[in-house]
Amino acid sequence: MIVVNWNTHDYLALCLASIVSDRGVVLTGDSSAAVQPGEIRAEVIVVDNASDDGSAAMVAANFPQVHLLVNGRNLGFAAANNQAIAQARGRVLFLLNPDAYLRPGALQSLVNFLDMNPQAAAVGPNVLNPDGSWQAAVFRFPSLWDLACEAVFLSVLLPHSRLFSRKEIGGFQRNHVREVDWIQGCALAIRREVWDAVGPFDEEYWMYVEELDWCRRASQQGYRLYFTPAAQVVHFGKRATAKARASVLPLGFRSHFRYFRKFDGPGTQLAVRAITLLQMGLRAGHDAHDAAAESVGARQNHSRAARILAIFPDRQTVTRSNRRPDTRRQMRRPAAQRHRRIDSAADMQITIDTLQRRTD
Repeated sequence: MIVVNWNTHDYLALCLASIVSDRGVVLTGDSSAAVQPGEIRAEVIVVDNASDDGSAAMVAANFPQVHLLVNGRNLGFAAANNQAIAQARGRVLFLLNPDAYLRPGALQSLVNFLDMNPQAAAVGPNVLNPDGSWQAAVFRFPSLWDLACEAVFLSVLLPHSRLFSRKEIGGFQRNHVREVDWIQGCALAIRREVWDAVGPFDEEYWMYVEELDWCRRASQQGYRLYFTPAAQVVHFGKRATAKARASVLPLGFRSHFRYFRKFDGPGTQLAVRAITLLQMGLRAGHDAHDAAAESVGARQNHSRAARILAIFPDRQTVTRSNRRPDTRRQMRRPAAQRHRRIDSAADMQITIDTLQRRTD
């Protein structure tokens, strides 16, 4: 199992706790534990890409069963995964994002699926949002039509349409096994021999699209990829990494342009660039409209509050002393508290609830 981390301290702690607490998984770092029938032995490798939030120290202190690799600089997602996989010894490689956690039995279900379906080269689980709703994590290979539908919001307005939401397999209920084109790297299980045959992630993709590229290469070699609802993984996703995504958004565009040029030629790449410009323009207009609406709403609320205070002049006003506590200050807690262990199911639920509130 491979987890690549960059500044996701609390999410990473929950991710690793979900693995360690799974009674069906025996970690290779725990040499005293024997594997019982129905259990699987797993090796967990965490690659820390030069985090500055204490992630590496937390892993070393709280998860001694984990093999920790600490990089002096951020190598990117693709290179860090390749680094870990080069050292991994398992017959199944399971890539898991640090802002995701396993539901009980998820890892066993993925391994069992590959054991029972020899035609499957890789498999993805049922990825859920923190509120339990489905999250898109398996797809068809993207086309210019798909990008155009996304650009003009048709795939958002008609998410169940097989025509306008083709890439996200519109109408797919995710309650049965299905063959898919590609699987998102937030939770992806691959046979080791298939990985070796297809090759590592293309490190020219510093972040984003590397798993799409890998799945496209696997498909070109005749390998088949699947989705199974039997395994469930909860992924905080974009909300958990919104600040980081803002700084790496240009890298995402660059990766998509490179992918289409690599597999579909320079003409398609130019078309993708044009569609991207259209999409950015439409979204900028949409965001400006929302900002204007929020500004009008704020002025209306301020006017309403002023009228209330005029009626009740002795009404207590909000001052610095009676404001709600600054949650940002609460997050800057001592190292001992930051590295508190997640030792029980109750601790895990408290952590899940805390992270849920933070990302809402």
